[in-house]
Amino acid sequence: MKKSLTGIICLTLTVFLAAASGRAEEPPARRVVSLSPIITETIYLLGAQDALLANTSYCNVPPEAAEKEKIGSVTHVNVEKIISLSPDLVITSALTREKQIIILKKQGIRVMEIKNPKTFDQMCDLTRQIGRALGRSGEADNITAGAGDRVAAIRDRVAGLPPRRVFIQIGLKPLHTVNKELFINEFIRLSNGVNIAQDQPSGIYSREQVIKENPDVILVATMGSSKKAAVQEKKRWMGFASLRAGSNNEIHVLDPELICSPTPVSFAQGLARVASLIHPEEHNGQ
Repeated sequence: MKKSLTGIICLTLTVFLAAASGRAEEPPARRVVSLSPIITETIYLLGAQDALLANTSYCNVPPEAAEKEKIGSVTHVNVEKIISLSPDLVITSALTREKQIIILKKQGIRVMEIKNPKTFDQMCDLTRQIGRALGRSGEADNITAGAGDRVAAIRDRVAGLPPRRVFIQIGLKPLHTVNKELFINEFIRLSNGVNIAQDQPSGIYSREQVIKENPDVILVATMGSSKKAAVQEKKRWMGFASLRAGSNNEIHVLDPELICSPTPVSFAQGLARVASLIHPEEHNGQ
């Protein structure tokens, strides 16, 4: 009898807490301002673009996002303009200034503070978080589940192959790469590759280090530069006769747009491309 009573009490408490949690939830946002391209792209991915009042000058994916009202750049937003739009939710980025966030909160505006995802799982969590805020949890679950299945299939396909050592270049002057703190490292890790710079304290690297490490594959995705600049970088790498990647014709130019926008869907697309370059023997299966 005692055990049964305890079970009833626990069940009652669970129901009470669930009800209390339900009452504490915010209603779905209907007037939203996005302060990051990642957030804007996610809102469109969820099909909630009608709720998007404004975004930044860097928000141009998908193309329709460029037509939305602009409230400044990612790092310099016009707080007064945001307030004048009367949003019921502002979704900030890691680059949004704390002082501006405080001002918005003091105006009674609901603020969701987003951190940059470092892993694919965190990208999925971010999508579900924004989905809940916009009343699109079902859509978010479908998106993350589909992308998760595709990522798992790619990972499993190359898992039994010998790991290959990879260098990825994302900047020109100075030469920049990624360490394990940036989500771009996930493209290499999930492709059964080893990022030669994963343990570096920062992304600054040198050509001498690359030549010394002599990776199997070099990927060039120069963000903020033209494709022509990336092609020139490939030619420059090919000029080092001692590089294994050059000798084996495994220096590849990547579209930076493919790997710089970490939504679950775009990540899965980028992973398929990167995995096919790191393990070309599996290309036809991708």
